[in-house]
Amino acid sequence: MKRPKKGEYAPFHENYLNKLPARGSLNGLLKKTFKELQAQLLKMPEAMGDYRYAEGKWSIKEMLIHMIDTERVFAFRALWFMRGDKAPQPGFNQDFWMEHADVSQRSIKDLLKEWKAVRDNTLFLASQCTEEQSKMMGTASNWQVSVRTMFWVVLGHQLHHEDVLVRLYKTNKSEISS
Repeated sequence: MKRPKKGEYAPFHENYLNKLPARGSLNGLLKKTFKELQAQLLKMPEAMGDYRYAEGKWSIKEMLIHMIDTERVFAFRALWFMRGDKAPQPGFNQDFWMEHADVSQRSIKDLLKEWKAVRDNTLFLASQCTEEQSKMMGTASNWQVSVRTMFWVVLGHQLHHEDVLVRLYKTNKSEISS
């Protein structure tokens, strides 16, 4: 699936789209980046899942559930638009959603298992999307966006949060595995 062009996405999507590697297919990159992040997080001590880099910030487990929720929303939007539904999709307030997401009794491993199921679903849906469907437009958060934007933003959103993990949570491959 080709990458979205200007005019197919909202200005705030650009932050995520700018994180995309210059080369690679959507499905290939979705698989590769998930496996890499999964391997890194599984090396992390379980207690680190509750770590917050500052008061009021999400824990690593909360960031994971946010990534899972966001991928579900974006994949649903892609499906909605692929099927030609013209009804607009509302935005979602990530902070409100987080108030209602309880990960206190969940492990990193459990969250990764859930995310794997969601990612497999996203991959299957993307593999069934024709080039013509990928160009279909719909409204989400009061912006016109293409189906392919929704799929590529799933990847860019993940890469954004990987960057946050490294910059703010100070998690990198060497620190996670120690």
